[in-house]
Amino acid sequence: MCVVERKDLGDLVRSFTTERPVFNERLRRMSVFPDRLLVVTAALSQVKSRYKHSPANPNQITQSLIATLAGLRVPFLCVETHELGEEIVASYLYQVHLYYWLESNGQGRHLADDDL
Repeated sequence: MCVVERKDLGDLVRSFTTERPVFNERLRRMSVFPDRLLVVTAALSQVKSRYKHSPANPNQITQSLIATLAGLRVPFLCVETHELGEEIVASYLYQVHLYYWLESNGQGRHLADDDL
């Protein structure tokens, strides 16, 4: 029912360049899940900046993320640290499970006033 992929910056760059066909297939498989998320453990400003160990074009990588969002409807979040990525993934999985439980028990999929 849910899938999460987490990438650090180097892995993201490799995934959208040298490993692009394999990663694109993984993203296509992710897109069929009702809940899916790509978490990038780097700030968006880092994704948009020159890479020290790769000749890859930062604009190409950024546009690949946007294409993943628009074309495959796989949302992404950029977080600054690995630890923050862990927290976001755990919170996301908790919320997905919570909404699944609420719907399965006839409570509907809606936020209460104190949820935000």
